[in-house]
Amino acid sequence: MRALLLVALLGCSNDVDPRLIHGGGVGDGSIDGEVNVFVIDDATDQPIAGATVEVDGRQQTTTTDGLVTFKDVDGPQTVAVKASNYRSAVWDGVDGANVTIPLRLAKPVADSATLAGTIAGWESIVVPAGHLKAALVLYSWSNKLGDAANNLPQTGANLCAGQMCNWSLVSRTGTVTVIAAIVDRDPKGNLDPSDDTQSIIGWAYKTGVTVEQGVNQSGLVLAMVEAGNLQNVTIDKGAPPAALTNVLWLVGIELTADETVQLAAFINTDPTTVLVPNRTVFGGTATYRLTAIAQTTAGDMGAQSIVLRQGLTTTALATDTWLNTPTGVTITRTSAAWQPVPGAMLHSAAWADATGGLLEITAFDPKQTSVEVPALVALPASGTLAARIQAIGADLDVNDFSLEDDSGLLWGVSAQPASIP
Repeated sequence: MRALLLVALLGCSNDVDPRLIHGGGVGDGSIDGEVNVFVIDDATDQPIAGATVEVDGRQQTTTTDGLVTFKDVDGPQTVAVKASNYRSAVWDGVDGANVTIPLRLAKPVADSATLAGTIAGWESIVVPAGHLKAALVLYSWSNKLGDAANNLPQTGANLCAGQMCNWSLVSRTGTVTVIAAIVDRDPKGNLDPSDDTQSIIGWAYKTGVTVEQGVNQSGLVLAMVEAGNLQNVTIDKGAPPAALTNVLWLVGIELTADETVQLAAFINTDPTTVLVPNRTVFGGTATYRLTAIAQTTAGDMGAQSIVLRQGLTTTALATDTWLNTPTGVTITRTSAAWQPVPGAMLHSAAWADATGGLLEITAFDPKQTSVEVPALVALPASGTLAARIQAIGADLDVNDFSLEDDSGLLWGVSAQPASIP
C-alpha cells in the first residue's frame, strides 16, 4: 500500500528506450519526464551527427547516432532542429516520448544517369493520314514525398515522333520502370500547335532497370503492352476550390511501397477517360493511384490544392474531398499566421530564398493559428524570401505515426504562397 501511495504522489514518468522511427515520426506515449529526439537525412534515413536540437529553451548536439535526450520535460513541446547544409525544421506541439525529425538538404542534388533505347514494334503503329505518332518516355517515381529525384529536368530527348523512336531520358537512381505513352497527335491540317489534339493509343514499358549514379545505359528496348492488357479508367474530379481554375490529373500505378509509375497528365479534360495499362501487367499487388492538382494560372508558384488517392483497385478513380487553400495568411521573418483549413490535420509554414529551402515549421494542433520562429533557426534579416502556408490532410494520429510506414494515410495538401521583401 505504501508503494502504491508513493507512486501516486510522485507520478509515473514515461521513460522509454530511444527508438528511431522510419522516415521520421512520433511515438511511444506522451512526453512525461523525457523525450528522445533523432535527427535523420530525409533522403537516406541516415542519422545526422552534430545537429543542434532545442527543446524547452535548452540546446543539445546530436551524437553519431543522430540522438539527443532531454529530461525534465512534460507535455507537448516545440522541437527546433538545425544542421549545416540542411533546411531547418521545427515541430510545434509534438507530444511523443520518441521523436524522429527528417531534414532535407537546403540544395538537394539528386543522383542520376542517362538511359537510352527504342520501342519494340514502333514501325507497326499506324495513325490516320495527316496525323503524327509520338511517344513520351518517363521513369518511375520513388514514393518519398517531395523527392527531388522525381522531378529531374529533361532535354526533350525523351519525346520522339515520326518513323523512328530513339529516346533518351535522365533517370533517378535505384530500381526504376521506364514507361512510354504512345500518342496519336492531330495537327488539324495546319501548323498552329494551339489547336492540336492528342490521344493515347498505347503504352510500352520495361521494368527492373537498375540505375547507378553517372552510369549511363543504352540499348534498352521497351515492350508494347498488348491491346488486351489496356483498359480505360474514368476520373471523377470532385469539386476543386473555385479559385483554382487550372486542374490536371496524374494516373499512376503503385508497383511497390517504394515505386510508382506516373502515367500521364491531363489538363481540364471533362469528362475524363484515360487509356492505361491494366495494373496486373506489373504484378498482382499493383494498385492505381490518382493525383489531382488544382492551381491558379500562376502555376505551381501560386495557390494550389493537391488530392492524393492511393491503393485503388477499380477503374473508377475519384478525387473525393479537396482541401481549400489557407486564408488569413500573414508571414514575416519571425512568425506566421493563418485560419485553420477545415479537414486539415496539420498546418505548416515554410520559407525559402533564391538558393533553396531555409525553414519549415509544422503545427501539430489542427486548431493552431500561428507559429513563432525560434531564435535557433532565425531567418536572414534581409533579402527577398518566398514563403507559404500549407494545410495537410492525413488520416493519422499525430502522436503516433511513421512518415514512411503511414505515407498511405496522406490524402491532400493545399498551399497559399506569400513573398517577404
